[in-house]
Order: sequence, then structure tokens, then C-alpha cells
Amino acid sequence: MDANRLSALPTAGFPDCLRCAYLRCGPVGLCVACARPELVRPAPDSCVVCAQRLDGAGSCPNELCRSPRRRIDRIHAIGYQTGSLRRAINNYKYREARGLCVVFGRILLAWLDEHMSTDPPDLVVANPSFIGPGGQRFAHTEAVLAGAARADHDNRWRFDPAAIIKTEPTLRSADGQAWSKRVSGNELRDALTIPDLTRTAGRFALVFDDVCTTGTQLDAVAACLLDHGRAARVEGLVLARAPWRGGP
Repeated sequence: MDANRLSALPTAGFPDCLRCAYLRCGPVGLCVACARPELVRPAPDSCVVCAQRLDGAGSCPNELCRSPRRRIDRIHAIGYQTGSLRRAINNYKYREARGLCVVFGRILLAWLDEHMSTDPPDLVVANPSFIGPGGQRFAHTEAVLAGAARADHDNRWRFDPAAIIKTEPTLRSADGQAWSKRVSGNELRDALTIPDLTRTAGRFALVFDDVCTTGTQLDAVAACLLDHGRAARVEGLVLARAPWRGGP
């Protein structure tokens, strides 16, 4: 289909992106413009550490933000885990809508261009997936980074999904048991390894994940990057920040 004819076609609307004529060849700006009205973004007065909504007293209810043992500098969020974004992520991870990695990658790339151009990370890594018995169905975080890299035609960002890897399964935050136990940071950290120190040493690393609830997993990844990868600084970025239960 020629470009003029394609440009005249309507979008399918977010999150019905798999039916959209622009899924494979649409520009980043088009996907972002389509998705933006459906996103509930963190307000400027949200927590400066984890992007959580503040409670009635103006404090963040997330224990990680107050912990003296916290290793990650801060966690950015593109939106809250609600409405269309929640449905899109669930479809992507659990209902075989794997083509959404293309759209998520474009949204991620646009966020980086908008928010981190003045303080760019040296590399963008994934909260790594483990594929195998007891692990994830597919490498969902790594696939989003691959989608972002394909859309980054100017090579402005260094996406390195293999800079930190996961060697065994751990309790997943989406599992029912994890809501009471959460995910053990020590358990996850023991399953992580840095295959090549030269890719992380002295670098500012940004860790991507799809959803953040407490930030424990991202903090464990940051600890590994700092202690074993000798990174200079680690921040996190998620597609969706889970609103605090019982919050607004």
C-alpha cells in the first residue's frame, strides 16, 4: 500500500492497535497521539521517587521511598495502571497480543525523547525475563525495548536488553501469592547476573518494566547493576504505575 493511501486510513484507536493499519509502519508521533488521551499520567505533585499518588496527608504510602536501603534513585511512570493502558498490558502479556510490543516501544521512545533528552541514560535495560519452566511466556520487557530500538531511526538511545539477565524463575508480581508475600528482592537479586561488565560499569542505566506496584523488583535490579555491574546510577521507567490500593 502506498504512503498516500495509508495516511488516509483511520486509526483503530488505543488499545485496539493490532487492527490498526499503522501497526507495522506508523510513525511514533501517530501512535503517541492516539494513545495519549487514553493514558492517566502521574500528576506533577506525585511522589518524586516512585510516581505514586500521594495520600491525603501529602505523603507517599510506598515504603520503598522511605527505606534507607533503597538502591534505585527514582522510578518514572508513563501512566497509571488503569483503563485502556491496563487492558493493553494485560492483552499483551496474557492474551497473546504480542504485536503490542511495537506500540509500547513507540510510546517508550517518545517518552524518552520528551523527558530524558537533557539527562539521557547511557543505556536502557529491561527488568529481565526468564523463559522456561516456571518463567514467563515470552520475553515481554525485552520485546518492548526491541520495538523501541526499531523505531529509533536516529539511534539516539542505547537499548541493551541483554546487559542484565535472569537465570532462573522467581515469584512473579502478578501471581496471587505475590500480593501477600510481594516479590522477595533477595530472591530476584540471586537470579540476576551481569554477563559483560564493560556494558554497565560507570554508566547511568535506566531499567524498563511494564508495571510497578511497590518497586521492589526494580530496586533489586538496580542493586545488581550497582554492585555487580558497577553502574554509576540507576533509575527505573515503567509503562504503568499501579495506583495504591485504597488511594484516590
